[in-house]
Amino acid sequence: MTLQQMRTFRSLLLVLATTSTASVAHAQSPQQIQRGVEEALRNEGDLRRIQVSVVGNEVILGGQVPTFWAKSEALRLTFLVPGVDTIASELEIPAAEDDANLAEDVAAALQRYAHYTIWDQIDGRINEGAVTLTGRVTPERDKASEIFERVAKIRGVQDVQSSIKTLPPSQSDQRLRSNIARRVFRSSHFQRVAGMLNPPFHIIVHNSVVTLVGYVQGEIEQRELVRIVTQTQGVLRVENQLLRVR
Repeated sequence: MTLQQMRTFRSLLLVLATTSTASVAHAQSPQQIQRGVEEALRNEGDLRRIQVSVVGNEVILGGQVPTFWAKSEALRLTFLVPGVDTIASELEIPAAEDDANLAEDVAAALQRYAHYTIWDQIDGRINEGAVTLTGRVTPERDKASEIFERVAKIRGVQDVQSSIKTLPPSQSDQRLRSNIARRVFRSSHFQRVAGMLNPPFHIIVHNSVVTLVGYVQGEIEQRELVRIVTQTQGVLRVENQLLRVR
């Protein structure tokens, strides 16, 4: 080993020793971790009554919270506390009467979301209070996170699994949306849709491929919408997944 290599080796040992000493010095006792978690949760009204206990570096959260969003926030805040390695959640959320009523609440929350447009598509399933969200949304804001929050705050929801994909930013796709909108909303068949917050059908544009989903009023509207979009300059392909209302 050369003199330079020996110096480098000694320097590395010194750094490792210093890091190890610092880690021991900053190690949190279970009591410190518990106080830190309780302090973190105390500032949130829905989380103040959560019971906190610590075994080693594992935090156990117990009690009842009003919504899945409150549960998620409790876990997020707890993980931010120094010294927390793992969390065992025993938190309970009051259940809804049934999935049918809960589905109506979820649908209403999505319909009231002001940024859910004709260019987005969201689907959902509910099983024993657990909500699964899928779909695609445009990228001008973090719609996926905002939708997750809205659904997670619905009382009775036990869990939210979201695989909503945000479409990549694309000037060409945005121009295509504008061109399609001008052509579709000029048609007498679809003028009623122009001002709707939650239209019956949705038009998903991704890399110049257009997917049509949702509902139209009969075969004539279906053919007209497909024709308009297909003939819009710049559209590479149209995938028709429309359903007809008789």
